[in-house]
Amino acid sequence: MRTQISKTILLTGAGFTKNFGGFVATEMWAKIFNCCEVQKEPVLKNILLNDFDYESVYHKVFDGAYSAGEKEAINSAILGAYRKLDDIGRNYIPATDKSKSSILSGAKQIIDRLASNQQINFLFTLNQDLFVERLISGTYIPITTPQMSRFFIPNSSDSRLPVNVADFKTVPTQNTLDTTKHATMLSPKELHYIKLHGSFGWKGSDRSNKLVIGRNKEIQIASEPLLLWYSDLFKQVLSQGERKLLIIGYGFRDAHINEPIAEAIERHGLKLYIISPTDPSVFKDELIRADHVCGKGIFEGLTGYIRTSFKDLFPPDGNDTDAWRELQEIFFIG
Repeated sequence: MRTQISKTILLTGAGFTKNFGGFVATEMWAKIFNCCEVQKEPVLKNILLNDFDYESVYHKVFDGAYSAGEKEAINSAILGAYRKLDDIGRNYIPATDKSKSSILSGAKQIIDRLASNQQINFLFTLNQDLFVERLISGTYIPITTPQMSRFFIPNSSDSRLPVNVADFKTVPTQNTLDTTKHATMLSPKELHYIKLHGSFGWKGSDRSNKLVIGRNKEIQIASEPLLLWYSDLFKQVLSQGERKLLIIGYGFRDAHINEPIAEAIERHGLKLYIISPTDPSVFKDELIRADHVCGKGIFEGLTGYIRTSFKDLFPPDGNDTDAWRELQEIFFIG
């Protein structure tokens, strides 16, 4: 008999690691735009001034008919921005800051609660940073990324070291990737950390130096067998029936993420839980504005709404909040 996929699933976006000092998309755009290499290239400046999705710009330039200098400049700028983001995680020292300590402890509590059963557990993310890899080790089972080896053991001396370009990992080719593995065939002895949009430190299966990153670009995801398989795992897990999905820090601006969520709500009884400080009426308006096709259906699948920021969910004094107790009751227990 196959082990059952866990009833509780977590999806995180940039707003999750923003709590640790990370960057949201607009901040990443600014880091890239401000890069001196970009400022020396008028063509790149013009593209960025008209396209605020930095990943779209990256793929547009890297795959387009642009000069070697322009491609080198955008690659350098993107790498530099991700390295600055990674430096925040690398230098995150919670022992000297109660706020940092409580936020990290809260993230660990949520992840540990996901993995405290004997089922197949999943943590999906749209983030490409290494915060989880550097800072969080599973209490019950290890956190692993399927078919990708990790850079270091979390919270080890190595996890404080920078990831150099020479250390970047090539993602599997179609021939070496075992895409026959259904979600129900994965191990219950690991928490499967699925990076749906790729990761800093990953390079293409064609061994090019192109970063494996992609958002709002199904073509880019489809071009990498690993990301395509991850996308399929996401759909498989959500469609298991009567699952509960907790979302932290995602703005619902990716159709290829929204569509399987909406379908699972409509056809498979998926229940949706959100942690957000936004007034629920404002959240609804923003959701429908972000996705006029799936937004209404997604909102109608809402079962729990914890109206608080992640920081306020786990305050510096270390005390349990009403919001945390409520989340445990309705998501993990109920």
